Amino acid sequence: MKKIYLYSFLFFLSASSYAQIIGYTDLGVLFSQENYNGTARYNGMSGAFGALGGDISSIYQNPAGGAVFSKSEISGSLSLNNTSTNATYYDAISYNENSSFRAPQFGLVLVFNSPYSNSNWSKFTFGFNYSMLNDFNSDYKVKGNNTAGYARYNLHPFDESQRPYNNSKEQTFTNTIEGKSDVYTFSLASSYKDFLYIGSSLNFHEIRLTQDTFLTEDNEDEDGNTLFADYAQYLSETSTGASLGIGIILKPTRNIRLGVAYQSPVWHTEVIEESNGLDYDRENSYEGFKEQGYLDINSTDPTKPNDFYQNTTSNYPAINAYRYGINTPEKWTVSAAITLGQHGLISADYYQKNYALIRLTNSYEFANENEEINNILSNTRGLKAGGELRFNQVSLRGGAYIEESPYTAQKELQYKKGFSMGIGFKFKSAKFDIAYQYSEYENSYSIYDQTEPVNSISLANSSSRISSTLSFSF
Repeated sequence: MKKIYLYSFLFFLSASSYAQIIGYTDLGVLFSQENYNGTARYNGMSGAFGALGGDISSIYQNPAGGAVFSKSEISGSLSLNNTSTNATYYDAISYNENSSFRAPQFGLVLVFNSPYSNSNWSKFTFGFNYSMLNDFNSDYKVKGNNTAGYARYNLHPFDESQRPYNNSKEQTFTNTIEGKSDVYTFSLASSYKDFLYIGSSLNFHEIRLTQDTFLTEDNEDEDGNTLFADYAQYLSETSTGASLGIGIILKPTRNIRLGVAYQSPVWHTEVIEESNGLDYDRENSYEGFKEQGYLDINSTDPTKPNDFYQNTTSNYPAINAYRYGINTPEKWTVSAAITLGQHGLISADYYQKNYALIRLTNSYEFANENEEINNILSNTRGLKAGGELRFNQVSLRGGAYIEESPYTAQKELQYKKGFSMGIGFKFKSAKFDIAYQYSEYENSYSIYDQTEPVNSISLANSSSRISSTLSFSF
């Protein structure tokens, strides 16, 4: 039996040519989803603060919440995140896990009392908050064989006989994603007669994302000769964007609060994408490639005898750069809360976001992609609920959330779900809070194009986060 190694070289593809790296529809979803990192109090109640306010990180969700503060406050948070992925590729299952330590939140609210003692507008507040909106870090590897017996790399480029290697034996796929998205919120808010709270915000968004994928195929011909093929791709997305927010909180009775908030689309006017598609070819005695610096038939490296390889960095394939824009969908949130005086509270938020309104801009070439987004994605609804019990200087918290899938074909209310719990300690002018969050969702990833007869990888994802926040009022 003869083994032939194929690492086909200088094979370029754009990011959307194969499904091996993230396509534009999935990028649009990635840019639009929110896994907001707030204070530990906010996290401990699953973020159900739309009608409550009084928490620095909630001013992104509903800017009117800044007017609930009675004193100026500053806070900062730390978190430890753990993500696990069970990846299933036909009958092969792999477990993958990674952890990260973050400083996901820092904020400040300044309260200014009205200079006019007889004014019904009793105070004005200015707020600033930084929060990590999404943590993209994930890493998984699967190894298996598709039941269709499909081999993408079934011909050796330098084999004159062009015998096909059509019997697939094994595929190995590795996907590594790193990066995060951040949001910086500046808000103004005011209160009227302790009945109406109103606020607006200007939000600046930043996204940094990199993805490295590596696919290996092990294929055989009818005589049992083996061909190994590797295919690697790289993707980088960086962007800054802006959005607007406006919200109100009504207090019709002493113990009831109602909230409505609107978040505009995030306008990413310039997304810088860098990507390449690499295939490495390795085979001996090809003089044409030796002239280009890719082949050394007299190699003295015992680990690579007579191999095809690239021996000068100047011949490394250039990374293709693209510039385009993405407009994410708007978001509406309605909220209600019941306060129990000094004993605690119960709160709930209902929100919706229509992912079919995602638009790729700045290029006529995205007409097909935008049509695909409109056909594949749909309106998404979600529900968050949380509560707090207070015992003098100690508070116990809990919450839960569910959210629909943005993909029409996977429409279900519990596409994402999770729960949270937390505890808080109040001192004279300081607060210390701790929270634990757990969430899970399922999705899929295609390592081949949809026209190729290979199933996607099924991914069962779960994440847990422990966060802590220290706050000072003045």
